Amino acid sequence: MNIKTGLKIVFGVGIVTGIIALIMIIIGNWGAFFGTFIISLGFIGLGWAGYRLLLPDKNRRQLQGISLVIGIIFGGSGLLMLIGSLLLFADGDLTGGIGLLIFGLVFCTAAYIGSRVFSIPKGKKEILIGKGIQTIHGVLGQSGQLTGGSYIYVDQEIPNAEIERMQKNWAEKPWTQRDDWAEGKVIQEGAGNMRLLIVFTVLWNIIAWSIAAFGISSEWNTSDIPWFILIFPTIGIAFVIMTVRTWIRKRKFGISILYCKTIPAYLGDRLQGTVQTGVPIKNQTEKEFFIRLICIRRTSFLDQEGKQRVSEENLWSQKQTGFGSISEKLPTFQVSVNVDIPNDLPPTELYPEDDRTLWRLEISSMVKGVDYAAQFEVPIYNRN
Repeated sequence: MNIKTGLKIVFGVGIVTGIIALIMIIIGNWGAFFGTFIISLGFIGLGWAGYRLLLPDKNRRQLQGISLVIGIIFGGSGLLMLIGSLLLFADGDLTGGIGLLIFGLVFCTAAYIGSRVFSIPKGKKEILIGKGIQTIHGVLGQSGQLTGGSYIYVDQEIPNAEIERMQKNWAEKPWTQRDDWAEGKVIQEGAGNMRLLIVFTVLWNIIAWSIAAFGISSEWNTSDIPWFILIFPTIGIAFVIMTVRTWIRKRKFGISILYCKTIPAYLGDRLQGTVQTGVPIKNQTEKEFFIRLICIRRTSFLDQEGKQRVSEENLWSQKQTGFGSISEKLPTFQVSVNVDIPNDLPPTELYPEDDRTLWRLEISSMVKGVDYAAQFEVPIYNRN
């Protein structure tokens, strides 16, 4: 079963459920109507979102599609929840109304934040820098091909002739598609994702603790208290711990930068450069660091529920231990990197994001409190 057929089935389930909702109106069962109507909209929305994201039109920009899907799916769900909370208040169900009101506000907030995050910045336009065909296989025999693209923002005032020149240069020198690579350096991965991580953690915990509180309180005086739903707040606590540790690490060490001797590095050659770590000296003249270069194959697959998952397989790795020296720029340690690169492995690919080969440099060190750790995606290509 391919992806398009699966999406048609999802649409079909939504339409059938919608017909059932209409039947509920005819027989006067408003509660059943509201429930089945929401389920119907959910299936139709998932089908529509799948078409927008998994089967994109060649004239449609990827981020525009994601922003629109997030806004409509989360915003629509939140609006329905708010309407439902008003109906529950009118019916005298104060507890249920408050619970649904909280969920509605959370979903509306997620819609606003998500659509803003994935929207095109003001004064910019999105241009295509490359395409790739991504094949997805499912555990139940599903398969399909997606056309993935990589886009970049430029000022709206840039003329088309200049854009064509830039696209030609990106095709000949793909590593120049990333601003940091084009400048001869590599910025630590995840440097700009802290805000998203905090928002996700807060939203998860609001939803998880609301579900747990409502579910347990509603069955408190019975013998069937659903203790199993505490797994969601437990996961929320784990997210909080991870978020706090990530925030502390960023505050403690800042953003690390790898300055490469050559950009790109080449297969069969060496990756050479210096990492400015942000690890403070504190009366030390040298410090031990652990270095690891990895070649990774990232692939997508569909799980048993038809959801797209991403997995990473290490094709090759090499570990080293080195000693950092005092940086010439800051009162921190810098670490020299000098790693052999095999010549029989695939080069860096930039797209599709979830179906490509990438090279990652990891560096870490034992530090009092939260340990230092940083990752860098490094450009490694064939020598022409």
